[in-house]
Amino acid sequence: MLHDLDLTLESLVRREGKLNKSDIDVDFDQPTSEWSARLSRPTLNMFCYDVRENVKLRLMDRTVTRSGNRATTELPPRRVDLSYLVTAWARKIEDEHQLLWRSLVALKKHFTLSPVDCEGMLRLQSRDINLKVADMSDNPMNLIDLWSVLDNQMKLGFTVNATIELDTDLSFEGPLVLEAEIRVGTSNPDANPRHPEILGEYGEIHHTGDRERFEETGEKHVETEYSVGRVEPKDEEEGGQANGE
Repeated sequence: MLHDLDLTLESLVRREGKLNKSDIDVDFDQPTSEWSARLSRPTLNMFCYDVRENVKLRLMDRTVTRSGNRATTELPPRRVDLSYLVTAWARKIEDEHQLLWRSLVALKKHFTLSPVDCEGMLRLQSRDINLKVADMSDNPMNLIDLWSVLDNQMKLGFTVNATIELDTDLSFEGPLVLEAEIRVGTSNPDANPRHPEILGEYGEIHHTGDRERFEETGEKHVETEYSVGRVEPKDEEEGGQANGE
């Protein structure tokens, strides 16, 4: 759900703020000094720094469903506040200010986000997603303290607070795969089949994450990012048949 909110916010600022992917990056990493030192072009950083239940919106109404002589009681989903710190990073301060201002205007247009306009599982939300942009009146975090933890120079920025539903009864099918590695090369025919061994040099394909998106037709598409590399030979022995691990 967090990843889907990231994608939704990125889509919103790109569309409303006219931020071209070929010119400007949108990043959700911690804006530490190590991170900022690696930047090579203008970047909008949207760092989610706080997650907490909104107890003011907590509902205790119960829904009772009866089936024969049995009954099931359900509580409504909890409401959770997700807080983002939005900052702009560029070589020139005027570029940072323009990027930040465009993003502020794009987000400030919306008091709520409709689930049908969101990404992934956010479309299953039963309520609109409340947005508070550049509103520090009810912010529990001291941003000066936050910057000291990030070990970086304080930047001009604003906060975005989104309130979404947390359905604790939501079930997940299949394992969560965050990273995977596939090795392709020549296998050792004498090795144990349960523990295959690759001889000589081999290529590596690293699975770095899936991005799910839903078209208006209701079809789900998965966009997968891969990086491909090559590893030096482990030994000089060659032979065997081509196989993959």
